[in-house]
Amino acid sequence: MKVIDNFLTNAYHKELCGLLSETQFEWHYNANITNDKETHLSEFGFFHIFFDENGGRKVPVTNFWYPGLLQIQDAVNGSSILRSRADMTMYTGINFSHEPHVDYEFENIATVYYVNDSDGPTMIEGNLIEPKANRLVMFDGHKPHTGASPTKHKTRIIINSNFNV
Repeated sequence: MKVIDNFLTNAYHKELCGLLSETQFEWHYNANITNDKETHLSEFGFFHIFFDENGGRKVPVTNFWYPGLLQIQDAVNGSSILRSRADMTMYTGINFSHEPHVDYEFENIATVYYVNDSDGPTMIEGNLIEPKANRLVMFDGHKPHTGASPTKHKTRIIINSNFNV
């Protein structure tokens, strides 16, 4: 696991944060952001897919995010992009950690890029990483990990990306 603060340039990060925080941004509801079954009322969140196994989505924000994603790919020495998606969890009024999960069952490199300052740490193999705007966390993507919903902020916005080794 590796943590890099101030990963993107300040101007690029500020614009990205603005895009993902504006009311016109297209978020999609997900009853459970870590798996397919609803297990708890606070398990919900919102997501936006930039890239998946079929390539990039044809929306302007994907084109804007692509240079940042390539910068992450270089930092992790990934051979190709598997997936990149924004996730937003919301304040629920309770301390709530989401279900631990793996992104893919095969060897891959996972990253979490924190878009905004928030709370609700990411947990990876017993390590707690606090959300901090413009922070990148790189780790083994087929190891269990999870995040927590914020208790002091309205939202916790991250971009989770995976790369082939």
